[in-house]
Amino acid sequence: MLVLKAAAIFTNNMVLQHGKPVPVWGWGADGRTVSVIFCGSKTETKVRSGKWSVTLAPLPACLSGELIVSDGIDTLHFKNAVTGDVWFAGGQSNMEMELANCKNGEAELSVCANKEIRFYQVTKRAVVDKEYLREEEQSKWQECSPKTAGSLSAVAFFFARKINADVKIPIGIINCSWGGTSISAWMNKERLEKTFAGRKYICDYEEKIGGKTDEQYNAEMEDYFEQWRQWDSRVRARKEIDPGVSWETLNKECGQCPWPQPAGRTSPFHPANLHTSMILRAAPFAIKGFIYYQGEEDDQRADDYRQMMYYLVQQWRDDWKDASLPFLFVQLPMYASADEMKTGEPPRSWCLMRESQYLASLDIAASALAVIIDCGEFDNIHPFDKQTVGLRLALLALKKVYGFEIEADAPVFDWCEVKENKLHLHFKNAGSGLELRGGKDDVCASFEIAGEEGRYFPAQAEVEGSAVIVYSDELTEPRRARYAWRKFCPTPLYAKNGLPAMPFRTERFENIDT
Repeated sequence: MLVLKAAAIFTNNMVLQHGKPVPVWGWGADGRTVSVIFCGSKTETKVRSGKWSVTLAPLPACLSGELIVSDGIDTLHFKNAVTGDVWFAGGQSNMEMELANCKNGEAELSVCANKEIRFYQVTKRAVVDKEYLREEEQSKWQECSPKTAGSLSAVAFFFARKINADVKIPIGIINCSWGGTSISAWMNKERLEKTFAGRKYICDYEEKIGGKTDEQYNAEMEDYFEQWRQWDSRVRARKEIDPGVSWETLNKECGQCPWPQPAGRTSPFHPANLHTSMILRAAPFAIKGFIYYQGEEDDQRADDYRQMMYYLVQQWRDDWKDASLPFLFVQLPMYASADEMKTGEPPRSWCLMRESQYLASLDIAASALAVIIDCGEFDNIHPFDKQTVGLRLALLALKKVYGFEIEADAPVFDWCEVKENKLHLHFKNAGSGLELRGGKDDVCASFEIAGEEGRYFPAQAEVEGSAVIVYSDELTEPRRARYAWRKFCPTPLYAKNGLPAMPFRTERFENIDT
């Protein structure tokens, strides 16, 4: 006979979402009555086909107690549970980067203790098998402390710290990210097959696998991990000599990180795999909303990404059975490798990706986009400044989810007009005014103007309230403009509140190579 069990995400120290119904579910012996008790409230259900599920009535914030699950024979006690807001943190490596490894990581870790910030790491395996289940049984919610939080997502931590400080309730983070993953890994196969873009992801990956067996894939992965361990050992040894060494130097002396991994049917990069092995292991645990940082792996598919983002959000909201869940995501920052810069102008795929992310944010209800264009690092696809990223996501949440009257949106190009031989660019979200930081060279490296057709020229820029006037001695009749429309360049335009202007082009249908 089955022993009473709750889903693995229910553990000691968990945060239960306040203010909305809270599903609690698990497995047991058919016919038994399961009761779930929390802070004096009791809910019951019958076990059917080996499964049970109840929904607790909405709870007030800041409760603390024990969640008890019993079928009259077996009883489960989940101690030190609290009620607050739970945020789901998804994406790839820049969401995954650990607190211990971010900018000033050791110092941040030493002062991170906060019992009102708690986190849960969804088991990181691509296939739900016996090994997965054994590892999942060891997963647990943890209170944030220097001993526990080193592996916590740095972005999610800084987000949670700001929300907790301002809203004054416990914050839970469900971390569900995996470096190098495409957006297609986080959606189910049925959803992918509904779109041309999704079907192409599936077909392209199957082509990479070819006729490879799982055994062949496993052997290839052993070789890959050995290469990675050797590379990682070289990097660690170099950092021992100079902790502040740049990634440009590391890449030159230690070699590039081995990438990509071999393709296989049980790979975490296989379309839909992580939706099964990670998303569905957390859903539908009640949450406040999503934060998401991903896109680097899909930069060659920027044309499809807008549609893919729309369907990803729809997928996750369906998984949680809540179409209103807020979705806050991050626009890619500046980045280019040293090799790309040596060849001249790097490809503009990241420019298109950033634009697709912005357009997706316009398509998706209850969404917002954090602009971090100024947070990138040369020759390092994993910039260390995660404090700024977490803060900007938190500002969006405070304004759009919690109702704070604050400035949280980056300045966004709205419209332009020609006056004599100059373009006047007008912006939204610039009520506090705009400013240019840096010198003339930074401005010329980031602003460009062109005529009705033809090449772009570097431009000078002047701020006039919430508008920017751009011009060049090379043009008497400017008609188009771009700002930060490069994979890597200075980003001097800011609102006076400190938020950077979003990169843009005034003409979205032009040839991007001009």
